[in-house]
Amino acid sequence: MLLALLSLFNYGRSERGAKLFNEEINRTTFTSDIADRLFSQVYASSFCADRSFAATLRAVLFKRLPKGETFNLSLIPLSYDSNTLATSTAASCMKAFVHDISKSFSAADNNIYIVYPYDKDAGKRILDIIRANAGVGKKYFNTFVRKDDLKVFYAKMLEGLFYIDEAGKTTIIFLDYCDLRRIHALQMMIPKYLPWLFIDNPLSFEEANLLKSLGNKFPEEYKKLIEEFAGRLDMRDELIRILLSGFEESYEQLRIGEVTANIETYKREYQQQLESLRRKYNLIRDQQIILAGLRCKINEHIENDSELMDYFICNKQISLIKVFGTELEFVVHGYADVYDQEAFETYVGNKNGFLYDSISDNITEDQMEMLYRAIFSHEIFKLRLCAAYRVDLRNGITPMDDYPFPLESQTYLPNPHIQNYKCIGSYAGRFQEYMYNRDYAGAIDQAAVSARNINFHDSSVMATFANVLSRTKLKCIEDDKGELMTPLEAITKLEVKDCLNQSE
Repeated sequence: MLLALLSLFNYGRSERGAKLFNEEINRTTFTSDIADRLFSQVYASSFCADRSFAATLRAVLFKRLPKGETFNLSLIPLSYDSNTLATSTAASCMKAFVHDISKSFSAADNNIYIVYPYDKDAGKRILDIIRANAGVGKKYFNTFVRKDDLKVFYAKMLEGLFYIDEAGKTTIIFLDYCDLRRIHALQMMIPKYLPWLFIDNPLSFEEANLLKSLGNKFPEEYKKLIEEFAGRLDMRDELIRILLSGFEESYEQLRIGEVTANIETYKREYQQQLESLRRKYNLIRDQQIILAGLRCKINEHIENDSELMDYFICNKQISLIKVFGTELEFVVHGYADVYDQEAFETYVGNKNGFLYDSISDNITEDQMEMLYRAIFSHEIFKLRLCAAYRVDLRNGITPMDDYPFPLESQTYLPNPHIQNYKCIGSYAGRFQEYMYNRDYAGAIDQAAVSARNINFHDSSVMATFANVLSRTKLKCIEDDKGELMTPLEAITKLEVKDCLNQSE
């Protein structure tokens, strides 16, 4: 390699005044479509339509570039002109240069950057600023070593500065200007820009001649030599070797990926199944604990009367009708003693209101008011009410409407709130709260309270209540001696009593 470089160096010194060729070289075998695919790891920007730099690099780097590594050549123009330079400080210029250059930095393993100004008149000033501020010991590009031997080699061909970051495998070339002659000349010293690729594999005689031909006045010799290189390298065979390298193992590699993915999927599913089994085991254990408790409670009930059983036995006003599975049906008997006294007084005096709209033709409004007041104001009589309910240990307690009451309920008036409208108002929430706490006796006790409730604010229900009360033949009115009467009989008794009081 040393002899080849010396040959090139001496050639450059002896031919420094020579005029280099200015013809564009844009079509060579090394820059064909097949070459672009074969040498995809070697990329080079073109200058105008000239692709000679890419062809030369591919010729000399093809067997030197380590497998898996890439190479990039970038041309970076600077937009600073001579007028801007004249009014700018060196520091501001360097910041702008660094910014423009860094935008073009590539991710390739090996790089050459050729930096030049658009404005030819600005070139010398830019090189002066670079020389004073860039390189080891300077503020900018301080990891790059300036190679003055290259400057000497190109002294009569071009003005330039050459910096190599040997650790980073990058070379930056600053030119005073860029044209085809300079692009061709720069290719002559490729080994000096990329010394790490040529240390163990120096230039051959043919490669040295190829690089020397770029300094000729005419391009014919270069064209001839570059095609001879291409001819010695059967690109078609090389492309086939590269493209099919490892192809026969690709199926196995693909299957390895698929099987690996399957293993991960099965592992994940296995862990999910384990977690699901753990949850199922915990559920089984919880249910077993509940089951043991329920069995203990059943044994307690067998040996002793349950709280619910005691409740029905002790409460004579509640009749247990039937029990089926987890459900039971019962009827509540009681007096109409749960009501709003103020509400009653508000509505009872309104003879055009809902308490009188639907009463029997056999009873006047005054008679009906007298009966109402005897029951709800003066408590001379008591109104006997009944209501039916169903308890479901799973779903709670509900009132039953249109219920066929048993014979024992024949002296009780079905509470219209429940019998006709199945309405229990705010008692529904209380039922559910007791049922949730498994306090069945408490829930049934609330039902007993709701059966005795009269809501004077509910116009629809109270109109039905007035209709039923004024027409019923049931002996559902009880006096203070326990005598039972129909509402009509109770009114007659009140009128008789009133007459006796007036005669006295």
